[in-house]
Amino acid sequence: MKHIIFCQEVFSLSKSSILYYLVLLVTVSRVSAQQPQVYNQFFMNPYMYNPAYAGVEGHAAIFVMYRDQWSNIEGAPQVSHASFHVPLDGGIALGGAAFNVTQGLLTTSAFKASASYLLNIDRTHFLRFGMSLGAGINSVNINEFDSPNDDAFNDFLDQSSFFIGDVGVAYHFGHFNVGLSLPNLFSYNPITQSEVADVQFSPTNNMLMKINYRGHLNDDFAFEPHIIYRYSNVLPHQFETVLIAHLYHIVWVGSGYRQDAGLIALVGAKVKEKFAVGFAYELGNSNISSQLGPTLEINLGYHLGTKKEHAEHVSSFIKSHRLSAEERARQAELERQKQLAALQASREPEEQTTSTTGNGEDALSIASPTTSAKTITSPTNVSPTPTVLDRRDTEADIPTERADAWDHQEEHEEITRVNQFGEEETGIRLEKPGENGEKNVVISWVPTSEAASLAVSEDGHLERSLPDGTKEVGIKYEKTTPEGEVEHIIKWDRAINEVQAETIAGNPDMTEEQHEEIAKGNPELTSDFRTHEEVATSDEPVITKRGNHLLELPAGNYVITGAFSVFANAEKLSDQLFEMGFHDTKVGFNSGRGYYYVVIYESGNLTQTRSKRDEFRKLPELSKAWVLQVTE
Repeated sequence: MKHIIFCQEVFSLSKSSILYYLVLLVTVSRVSAQQPQVYNQFFMNPYMYNPAYAGVEGHAAIFVMYRDQWSNIEGAPQVSHASFHVPLDGGIALGGAAFNVTQGLLTTSAFKASASYLLNIDRTHFLRFGMSLGAGINSVNINEFDSPNDDAFNDFLDQSSFFIGDVGVAYHFGHFNVGLSLPNLFSYNPITQSEVADVQFSPTNNMLMKINYRGHLNDDFAFEPHIIYRYSNVLPHQFETVLIAHLYHIVWVGSGYRQDAGLIALVGAKVKEKFAVGFAYELGNSNISSQLGPTLEINLGYHLGTKKEHAEHVSSFIKSHRLSAEERARQAELERQKQLAALQASREPEEQTTSTTGNGEDALSIASPTTSAKTITSPTNVSPTPTVLDRRDTEADIPTERADAWDHQEEHEEITRVNQFGEEETGIRLEKPGENGEKNVVISWVPTSEAASLAVSEDGHLERSLPDGTKEVGIKYEKTTPEGEVEHIIKWDRAINEVQAETIAGNPDMTEEQHEEIAKGNPELTSDFRTHEEVATSDEPVITKRGNHLLELPAGNYVITGAFSVFANAEKLSDQLFEMGFHDTKVGFNSGRGYYYVVIYESGNLTQTRSKRDEFRKLPELSKAWVLQVTE
């Protein structure tokens, strides 16, 4: 440390005195050059110290830093640093950094390019490996001396080039991170000489270890301690500690202490989890701070675009919430599913209390198109109490409520279809005004052979919400038996919007399963409503536009291995595939088709995605993989 301070004080002397000290500085500078630059706000961008952290932001990120060291010393170091890094597919990340250091008459400029690789140990443990290589230029402005033509300067060069490089590794477990780096793979001499004495050099002369943890007190406050240990066999070892407090994840304050250098005050702000600006004020060593003056530093960070979907592990200072925005959206959806399940378990369904008939009585039931039951003919002694046949045994406890506003629309053209058993069915249409002026529609499918004998009751109908967020309506029918008795039947069908209804009505050749797909999806986003069984054997992708769901899949090409109405079921399959070694697996929603999809591979290249699908289809457990193409 004393050598470094001595080097800076030299440049505050008169030009006539510099010549004397310059020769003396050759050896001292060569030794101090082995020590890497020190930055007070390394926590904003740990890539500055370790190339393994390239891509750790989960975004394409750019950082810019300026440092004015020892402001009372004329010619003291002024450091500018800029870096960029981005995560790519397959765990690879690329980065680059450039810096410029001006200290008196000496200027050092350099650039390096980096590559890192993320290794998944499991869903919570990760390893990163990184390496950088680059080059730089040293220059000394000898013409600023009083006697630049003096023979003493014959051995000094105006400029010289050198190589730089570093290598590092990092381990991540949740919000805990440990990194180790070798910051100097090459030796160079900042004072340019045509001939210098050989100094033995090893890349292990310097090592840097960094440990940090982010602990969240609640959703608004977090604390973040950092510890750094610098090992050197040239200069004294050095410890450094920093403690940051995140306040509402908008402002942060903190302080640090660097051994033999003194206290550091830190403050900064973040805007919309995208931009951050930080300031550092270093008091310096108390013994000499009055002569050297404070060190000032400003650091800017910015996330370009949205989070990269393929970024499997993210540890970002700019996004310091307990969970990322994407994770918070997914957690909210999980919580909604849990609340719905709890509600279903706590309430007895209305239809169960109204469907029981005693004394051997029975009633006419119309089987839902997705069941294997056929129309049941009516017996005698029919009870007037409606009988409900639910097509989802696992959802028999879904709570219902009365809905009296559904109106039978007889003026619409009759539509028919053939169900999966080869029977012709007729669609009876009912409408209800929506909250925003749009129409809600139900197409209730009944056997054509009985459609003429059924009348839509005016006594009101039932509604219920399904776990996938859609709504079903129980349409109440009346039928008069040959004996003159009136039977009541409740038939459950999905509520859809007017666009979905017109799409179904306008495509009479569509199958029953395709009608179900339309009822779940959005025809404004896609016209492809092939069933999952059909696309599983097709080479053509399903093409949809992107919707606005919280977990919506962005534009891209995806290999799909599972489709679910309930998020938790999709997440379960995703976890199973991950444990089988498919570590790129994730879950996303597609509004065009109305399903949560389990994605095992994604790419911006459709041809490459198709090729991957063909590879997966060779595996028994993935033989029904297919391609989904999402456009903006």
